[in-house]
Amino acid sequence: MNMKNKTLAIFGIITYILSVLSSALDLEGNSVAPIALIVVSGIATAVFIIMATIRLWKISRNSSILLASSTIILFILSFGSPPIILFNIIRAIQFISFIWAICLLWAMGKQEGLTKKT
Repeated sequence: MNMKNKTLAIFGIITYILSVLSSALDLEGNSVAPIALIVVSGIATAVFIIMATIRLWKISRNSSILLASSTIILFILSFGSPPIILFNIIRAIQFISFIWAICLLWAMGKQEGLTKKT
């Protein structure tokens, strides 16, 4: 799959929207999202994280490492019962690295567009 950087950034935004939709809960804390939506959201997010990590590796290794490691740590912590403060800190770091990756991909996409025009 050969995606341009802006397309990958938009795909990342869509995966984030899907993850928010798939995390819907009722008043008792039970998931109300269809299983298919949860599966599609998980697969799409994994694909985005892998592709963004690979794409950003040459440009910004720090953001690439932060995105991948925070996602993996958050995934591992979600299976246990970590202290809520630790879970929230890792979730905030993962969210910031996710937004940072999307901004970098968008900027790289703009740069691609400028080099093609000249």
